[in-house]
Amino acid sequence: MDYLDAVVEATGEHDSALREILQENHSEEEVREYLSDAIRSKIRRDFVASHLEQTVENAATLPELDDPPELPERSDEEPILVRKYLDLSKFVSLLQDGIWFSRLDNFDDDYEGRVSDKTVRHRFDQWEYLEFEDDPPPYDLRQMYAAEDEILRKQSFVSCWRYGGEESAVFWNAYINDGNGVAVETTLDTLSSAMERTHREVLTGKVNYREYKGSDERFAANGVDRVFHKRIAFGDEKELRLLARQELNNLDLEVSETGDIDIEVDADPGFNLKVNPGDLIERIILPPEINDRQLTQVVQLMEYHDITAEIWRSMLDVSPGTTAPIQVTGDDAGKIARDDMKRARLVDKSRYR
Repeated sequence: MDYLDAVVEATGEHDSALREILQENHSEEEVREYLSDAIRSKIRRDFVASHLEQTVENAATLPELDDPPELPERSDEEPILVRKYLDLSKFVSLLQDGIWFSRLDNFDDDYEGRVSDKTVRHRFDQWEYLEFEDDPPPYDLRQMYAAEDEILRKQSFVSCWRYGGEESAVFWNAYINDGNGVAVETTLDTLSSAMERTHREVLTGKVNYREYKGSDERFAANGVDRVFHKRIAFGDEKELRLLARQELNNLDLEVSETGDIDIEVDADPGFNLKVNPGDLIERIILPPEINDRQLTQVVQLMEYHDITAEIWRSMLDVSPGTTAPIQVTGDDAGKIARDDMKRARLVDKSRYR
């Protein structure tokens, strides 16, 4: 919407003839001079509403990116392992309904989907509506950006995984209660392939951990980049994220004459993305100190859903005395050590049917 369009809209006239007269007989500066304060204010409010409605439209789908989100680096030829720690009810949901994507603003961390301090300062320096230099905006710029951020957070949905070969005792304690759960293990390549077979566009990337407050670095500036950034205090998570977008159910937007922006957004809390669990799951890792009853539940669930992946006990349950029976050196040392560890951890499913 350009300025003359805004005048036509604000005056309640939708006849193209009015716009033609304005264009042919008056410059934009002349039109501004003859407008009343009420019309000038309404034009500015209409511009804000138009901008936020465009934000809703843009945030409903993932954009084409020149630089996609970063992926974890490979240190060798081994595949990158990723795990999702799930209590038993969420494991059942994964098997039955697929991968759960949660709306970004539902997480406990209120910085999710926010921009850095430097980006906030840059916003005020580059405010696009300051083309109206002689007509200051009749609203608080902070409210404008807060509304924009809220829209993007409510249209962004993520699934969180942890990458890296080692288990996390912190994650076991945070996500699994008294042994009632599992860690679903797969590889980055397998997970990416599963996303490619779905009906949705999904971006995959690792989370970068940065200092938000007081930093002079500009990052998390666009609607995708900010989803793949978190505060440095969360760095131990080593998080891999899947990002998808979804349209809002409803948006009520009003910019008052006093400049207040009132926005109410209705969006789904999340959704399941259907995948074939047999293709996705490469291994099930059991929580530390799981009992036989709980293990039997896991085995029966997997067999009911035709999941043939191996079940391994937690590395935290392996005895410190578990080593190869003889001293091994040379090229075979690594393989023998891995085989020895597998024997110590691999569960014989036939014992728990």
